[in-house]
Amino acid sequence: MYLYPFYITPSPPPTNISLLAIGLLKLYIFTSQHSLKVTEGRIRYITMAESTSFDYVIVGGGLSGCALASRLKRALPGSSILVVEAGPNPGPEHDVVTLLGGFALQNSALDWQFQTAPTPSTGGRAHTLTHGKTLGGGSVLNYGGWGRGDAPDYDHWATKVGGDPRWSYKGLLPYFRRSERFYDRSASAEHHGFEGPMKVTPILASNAARRYPLREPLEKGWTELGVKRNPDPFANPLEGLSDYYESWEDGKRRPSYLAYPLDGVTVKTACPATQILFTTVAGKPKATGVKLADGSTVTANKEVILSAGTLQTPRLLLRSGIGTPAALSAHNIPLVASLPGVGEQYFDHFALFQWFKVKDPSRGLAIGHPSLSADAFVAGMPADWTTNEGLPRAVLEKALDEDDVAGAERAALLQPGRVFVETLILYHPLAPVFPLDGSVLCSSVMLTLPSSRGRVALRDDADAETPHIEPGYFTTALDRACLVYGVRRLLKLMLGTEALKDYVEAELTFPGLAPLTPESSDKEIEDRIRALGVAHFHAAGSCSMGRVVDGDLKVKGVEGLRICDASVFPAPVGGHPMASLYGVVEQAADIISGAAQA
Repeated sequence: MYLYPFYITPSPPPTNISLLAIGLLKLYIFTSQHSLKVTEGRIRYITMAESTSFDYVIVGGGLSGCALASRLKRALPGSSILVVEAGPNPGPEHDVVTLLGGFALQNSALDWQFQTAPTPSTGGRAHTLTHGKTLGGGSVLNYGGWGRGDAPDYDHWATKVGGDPRWSYKGLLPYFRRSERFYDRSASAEHHGFEGPMKVTPILASNAARRYPLREPLEKGWTELGVKRNPDPFANPLEGLSDYYESWEDGKRRPSYLAYPLDGVTVKTACPATQILFTTVAGKPKATGVKLADGSTVTANKEVILSAGTLQTPRLLLRSGIGTPAALSAHNIPLVASLPGVGEQYFDHFALFQWFKVKDPSRGLAIGHPSLSADAFVAGMPADWTTNEGLPRAVLEKALDEDDVAGAERAALLQPGRVFVETLILYHPLAPVFPLDGSVLCSSVMLTLPSSRGRVALRDDADAETPHIEPGYFTTALDRACLVYGVRRLLKLMLGTEALKDYVEAELTFPGLAPLTPESSDKEIEDRIRALGVAHFHAAGSCSMGRVVDGDLKVKGVEGLRICDASVFPAPVGGHPMASLYGVVEQAADIISGAAQA
């Protein structure tokens, strides 16, 4: 989960937000701009001269790459594994442990800060996309929200991969359980894991001192609007009001390289991969290694695995000759394999952030008031609830008609109980343009099943280290209907319920924008979304299963090359993707190690 509403103000964004960081808990690891090997939980420096040949070369040391390397090493202890990461190690100058320290990581050396092309559907704005550029990737920068989404989301995945049951919810459930250490051992063992590396806890159970004053008023407000309590969103369908779950442990984040130990894995940081190398075996291209930015090459004796992320994995494929022939020809790149799906069907969880003024802030309702200054209140995301809602049937059908959605796709979206919007209320303004004095609340209304699609391509300079990105946000009638509906529900909650009338005064906004109210028109809400809507930085789908990779995550048309990151998601899931990614990685490790042992 990322929550970075800093780049949605009409004025230029601040470049220094380190004042938001509280404390500085150092991450005790040695740092280097070179290679390192993790052995028995410790890090020692090595040089690539020690070895340039490995059984598995994993490109990308983010959430997926680190977790996959760890699981492969455990399953195949005799194998040699190299992780190549473009970014640096997260050194002690960066607070990668605390929640508010994480705010200062945006626009730092640990953030790619991808720039999109101007986007017509959002007023011609170019969007800045935060993505981890460091060992641990997004697990270092995100805010630790833990939610799988809904079972039908994954069942839809399975249909996209020719009915492959491994990618259905039932097929993925053992891997979701394997990744998690659920806080309540009396919970259903069918739906929860208790021995995994990621501790999963609701805010209410995280710390006895962590009690936010608005918990009960918000619950009553949602009840007024007809939203039912969901006591376990992992064991039940997702719809309803549920506790917010997170993966913080004792107030500290758990980056993937700590949660999944890299003992015995070789890691090369601060060295981007520039190209996948191929040879021809029996008339078919086979990946044999990777060329690095320093000019060196490494050989993969068995497989190259791309875990560079949704925005970089397709760029590497295209630069290496895998993609649409016409696009490759335009850059004078020799064709290795024709695979038109590369870089297409990219999606993200698009959202609108809003801010609300608290009535009588002296009561201590939001972070910034002295009564909420204890460390416990920022030992994770300052929130209580996650609200997941569907769309009225008539509104949904009208939008699907306008988008010409038919057949199985339409039937899947019309299933009773499908969730289309998620709402969070945060007791912290998050954005430095608002005072941190206990007078401001922040909200996020997010599309859970966006139908808008974008694309990732090469820049005019094919060797540029970042791709050309056309996000395509908010371009379908379904997305417009869902987000407008979700924002209107939020406005009714905050400004139109008896439960909150004594707590919330009005929406706060920026100069030149009129505050929204429950009486605002659909057009006024839609205009606001176009002006200020942003992605949650949950990019996925650009090398999806069924189009670019098969059910074994093998890149079609070549040998020796797989992908394991969010780019393989064939459709959105109704949750923040960290839990989904760890489940995908756990299954990928079984698939790859199983093939090696066959």
